[in-house]
Amino acid sequence: MLKTYLFVPANNQRFIRKIPLIPADYIIFDLEDSVIKDEVASSFQNLKTIVPESNHYIRLNIFPEETGYVDLALISESIGIGFRNFIIPKYRCIAQIEALQSILIKHKHYTFDSFRFILLIEHPLGLYNLHETIQRKILNIEAIGFGSHDYCNVTGMKHILNNLAYVRQLIVNSAKAFGLSAIDFVSLHLDNDQIFCEEAYDGFSLGFTGKFIIHPKQIELIKGIQYYSTLEVAEAKSIYKKILEIQKGKVAVVRLNGKIYEKPHINKIIDIIKWSQDYGSE
Repeated sequence: MLKTYLFVPANNQRFIRKIPLIPADYIIFDLEDSVIKDEVASSFQNLKTIVPESNHYIRLNIFPEETGYVDLALISESIGIGFRNFIIPKYRCIAQIEALQSILIKHKHYTFDSFRFILLIEHPLGLYNLHETIQRKILNIEAIGFGSHDYCNVTGMKHILNNLAYVRQLIVNSAKAFGLSAIDFVSLHLDNDQIFCEEAYDGFSLGFTGKFIIHPKQIELIKGIQYYSTLEVAEAKSIYKKILEIQKGKVAVVRLNGKIYEKPHINKIIDIIKWSQDYGSE
């Protein structure tokens, strides 16, 4: 049920060659945290061997800490290769988004709808300025992601689910308020599938629609999570035909097995049915 956003280090040509074989929903070619400055030029050469697709994103060090200014060269190089989807890391304030927009509109290929962006919340200032940035519609922001490890480094917070709850809930609610996708944090537990699945399920239960991942095996783990219990699936199947009567406007409320179902329950019932058909056991 969670969409997968796989980070692929752009400095690793072997990984890039394997992209067509990896069933991630989205691929993020990373030239930020996973690539040192001396490898940026060779990383771009690696990316020139592919044709960016609609589900391909690129993450750049757009706002380098040493200058704080938008790096025009990185953006121009990416657009020249064919990238139209960008991750915006280290976001803090609207001025950064305005600066990025001013650079992009100078390119002949730029239109608001043809470029898509994921805003990465990695700093408390970014969280504070999130609502206003989305409302301004300066760029075509389609999703909000949580860079939890950078966020914890900035705040001094321990990286445990209880501590992350407030930020994650705020990101989800902000995304839902504006019709955007919400992408949960990267799990670093490559050798502990149980912890990874617990974190992924927790994100799903909070309302996240996607999860950042760093290894292909995490794709299958996400697909294999029991998002709904056997009881929930059985109840959904038993009520499905009757609840459609609400959707058709024939009744306002359905009562079954001591429970009341109303219009707000329709989409959830359909989601459970669809999950059961696609991934669950029939």
